Amino acid sequence: MGKVAVRLSSLAGIVVLGLICGCGPGGPEIASVEGTVTMDGKPLANAAVVFIPENGRPAGATTDSQGHYVLNFTSGRKGAIPGKNSIRITTLRDAGEDENGNPIPAQRETVPMKYNAASELTFEVKEGEKNVANFDLVSGGPLGPTEE
Repeated sequence: MGKVAVRLSSLAGIVVLGLICGCGPGGPEIASVEGTVTMDGKPLANAAVVFIPENGRPAGATTDSQGHYVLNFTSGRKGAIPGKNSIRITTLRDAGEDENGNPIPAQRETVPMKYNAASELTFEVKEGEKNVANFDLVSGGPLGPTEE
């Protein structure tokens, strides 16, 4: 597995671990964030969307069949840390199990690196607001570690 794939897998693992473990009912102030991800005008299903703040823990979600997501900060808290967040969107996923023990198949990357490993996407999460962050991706360019 390449360095980029390891980094993306590690980042996804950290987000999942954080969502499972949580940090209790306290913690930093967060603001709600939801949106839709499309690629070439079509909903992007089963994509991991990760918001990485300049200071603090990341928040993440998986898009549904319509490309919609709602960010989770921890298992009991939805949202993200206010301020500038770097965005990573990826479909790369190792095989595993969901929270109910059901198998989840591995998934190849379909999102260009310019939106994940080499992403320059950012979003300003505003405190006290319902933030809507829609991302309209365009296919093309290197996909990263899965491209032959």
